Amino acid sequence: MWKAQLSGLSDAFRVVAVDLRGHGRSSDSGPRDYSMDLFADDLAATLDSIGVESAHVGALSMGGYVAFALWRRHPRRVNSLTLACTKAEADSPEGKEGRARAAALARERGTEALWAELESKMFGPSPSEEVRESVHRMFLRTPDEVAASDALAMRDRPDSTEDLPTISVPALWIAGAADQLMAPEAARAAAARIPGCRFVKIPGAGHLAPMEQPDAVNRAIREHLL
Repeated sequence: MWKAQLSGLSDAFRVVAVDLRGHGRSSDSGPRDYSMDLFADDLAATLDSIGVESAHVGALSMGGYVAFALWRRHPRRVNSLTLACTKAEADSPEGKEGRARAAALARERGTEALWAELESKMFGPSPSEEVRESVHRMFLRTPDEVAASDALAMRDRPDSTEDLPTISVPALWIAGAADQLMAPEAARAAAARIPGCRFVKIPGAGHLAPMEQPDAVNRAIREHLL
């Protein structure tokens, strides 16, 4: 998800992309009772493992929920926040039901069926075929039980709205102008609750702005950090 940032920002920063447990190249041999707190503690342990006391933290979608948990549990590890295509609110009752259905779908029919449900909502108006195929491959490579556990962890996550005014590090909130999953105007309202937060809406981007419009996202991150 962050390949374009790894290549586009590495001239100015040490850039590290993290696969959460069970995802990508991060294995998980234990029970998959996932939570945002568990993922946040994993991130803190990852910083320990690479010898980094604190970092500029960037997060996309579910990663934003993890970033809020990291701020609550390990605020000293966070130098700044970049939140992309995410939200602070907990799921509504209807949203929670949707997460449960997604978990059941992943377990019963696999991530290909989950992709079929979500594909039309993931992108802006004209994603490249390369981006579309890359996201499709990521879905298929995610174990069915991991995808189900993700959905339930998101369903059960706490509301982070009241944490927004406590964020005392520089913050950037990026929204895709055509995001069907995280409404950009709701994101703007949430960003306004973080002291001094900069809000950037990315034209032509849906829910995966760092992949769909990498140059615009990289410019926003550079302006935020430099």
